[in-house]
Amino acid sequence: LSLVDCSALDEGDFDDDLNVADAGDVDQFSDAINYNYTLNATDYSDDKFDAEDDSVFNNQSDSKSTNEELGSEISLASNNITNQDNINIDDRESIRALQIENYKKGDALLLNIHITHHAGTTFCAAMKQIGNTPSNACNGGDDWPETVPRHRPWEYDETDRNAIELRKVYHFISWEFGIIPPIPLENVNWESPHLVSVIVMKDPIDRRLSGDGTILKMFGKEKYRSEEQWWEFAEYDGSINFMLTRLTPDHCGEDGENATDTCLEQGKDLLRRFTYILDVRCIDEGLEALAGELGFSLPAVGKSSGKTSVTARERIGNDDIYDFIVERNRRDLELYEWSKSLSLVNCSALEEELFDDDDDNNDIINNDDDFNDSAGNDGNVL
Repeated sequence: LSLVDCSALDEGDFDDDLNVADAGDVDQFSDAINYNYTLNATDYSDDKFDAEDDSVFNNQSDSKSTNEELGSEISLASNNITNQDNINIDDRESIRALQIENYKKGDALLLNIHITHHAGTTFCAAMKQIGNTPSNACNGGDDWPETVPRHRPWEYDETDRNAIELRKVYHFISWEFGIIPPIPLENVNWESPHLVSVIVMKDPIDRRLSGDGTILKMFGKEKYRSEEQWWEFAEYDGSINFMLTRLTPDHCGEDGENATDTCLEQGKDLLRRFTYILDVRCIDEGLEALAGELGFSLPAVGKSSGKTSVTARERIGNDDIYDFIVERNRRDLELYEWSKSLSLVNCSALEEELFDDDDDNNDIINNDDDFNDSAGNDGNVL
């Protein structure tokens, strides 16, 4: 169901760590500083030491918006929906239609569920050019309104209130989850008419190779790793089924190759509740499609330099180690492959089209050339 099917797209070297083992995220976001709870798990987020994660646009000032307070009846004429009680929570399209309409009216908040190394910095940087966002990596900062608690995720009953209050100040926020969420993500009211939710999905083996400051310190730089270091990297438990471990209520992805079908289905159930799913392999086209859906234009931001694609197997350079990592993360791989059916953009079809257009010149298609080719020249402030 993805808007872009990324399967067929060439696995190029995105700015957001697809093929570069970097040292963390340029945003230097700190969960402990910005949220009022004690971390209950090791923080594997890429929020330190970074010099080369994403190409980041210049920050804009985050002056507060003046959207009028909500409280009046919310309606969507095309569906004759007047309030949330009239929505069938199993009717995904009706829910999405109301959320999208409310965002366009300034009545709904855009939220990125950011799994670390899933293009969160790129997403945040683009959204800063559209309207107000939190000053610190779109996650938090000194400009956070006092009326809204800093913890995340939210419980079901506080979702509406928090989303409404934050929409008075921002059009977009992000929740980065390098940590395991302190409460299950399924507790959030993802069907709220005041919330437009987005998650960017990524091949878990590519994500595993993204690296961060901790990984580099533990196992060294990728190009210098010995076979022994590669095996230590492969056996490291901190990144097993990284997505499912954060998306499921009992963190069942931690069971690695023994994670059950039930665990996988829990992840699917949560993804179905999000308004949008994007695929990092064609993130530029995904953001362009998202802009079209939500009624704004992304500014032109240029293109990253092209590099020949190198597969994860080639980067690891040892079939036994590669196969071991794949087996340990097989449930994340299944979730990622399944998510393409819900993705806003079909990246596989897009890549096939790009290859067809390029056959006469025998050019190599790689995602770097398309990563930052955003739609439109004018950003509409929301």
